[in-house]
Amino acid sequence: MKTKHRLGGILSIFASALGLIGHFLIFQKWYVAGMSAESAEPGCEILLKYIHPALADLGILAAVIFAVSAYGFFTKRNWAFILSVVAMVMALLSSWFINIPFLAASLPPVYFPLFFPYLACYFILLRMVGGISWSRILLGLGTGMAYIFCFMNGVSSTSRIITVGAPIFVLVDGLHWVAMLGWAVVTVAILMSPKEWVRVLGITSGALELAVGIPLAVVTAGQLGRFSLFALAPISCLILVVLLLMPKLWQKWTTIKETH
Repeated sequence: MKTKHRLGGILSIFASALGLIGHFLIFQKWYVAGMSAESAEPGCEILLKYIHPALADLGILAAVIFAVSAYGFFTKRNWAFILSVVAMVMALLSSWFINIPFLAASLPPVYFPLFFPYLACYFILLRMVGGISWSRILLGLGTGMAYIFCFMNGVSSTSRIITVGAPIFVLVDGLHWVAMLGWAVVTVAILMSPKEWVRVLGITSGALELAVGIPLAVVTAGQLGRFSLFALAPISCLILVVLLLMPKLWQKWTTIKETH
């Protein structure tokens, strides 16, 4: 147990330093370049002007929470692990999504150097520090990706409301955020204490995104004449809903004996 506390503290310090230094350096260098770049997708300029700093702030907040969790690990507090999990969920979102509008603006995905180390920390933290089974780690990763994809649809719909104003975006915008919040809770709960209500919330969040995401993906794919990134959320949610609708599979994946 002493070794796990030490490893958790070291990982949290690393993740905190990565977030604080990385977000400050990358934002300072790329904010103006991203904000002024011509984008291939409508609304990307809004994402790079307003969502970029919001996500950078989220990443810095996650870094501070990591620092507090490091203190908790080194002083052997019970709350240290859950705090680090919450920070990890925030850090992965802050370092993933903004790469998409950067790529759409023909700029490099500058936040991947933060995302991939965070992803490695995710696996090490949960398996070696938390002793969580691989099935729950991978299921949490899947629900975490659905959380990110629903966030993508929410912010992209908001930007399209401002730039395009089509009624379809106005109709579905708020519900993407509801689905995103649902998946965020499900992700943390799966990794900490997966109960039956977690499965029900996951089914509800997935079904909600399917209801609003499929029509949006169809409409935008028709407008663009190609695959729409709005389809990522409903695709991921469809897979997860099918899995969560099987109680025996849920029980098998979430009740496997933990390693100590």
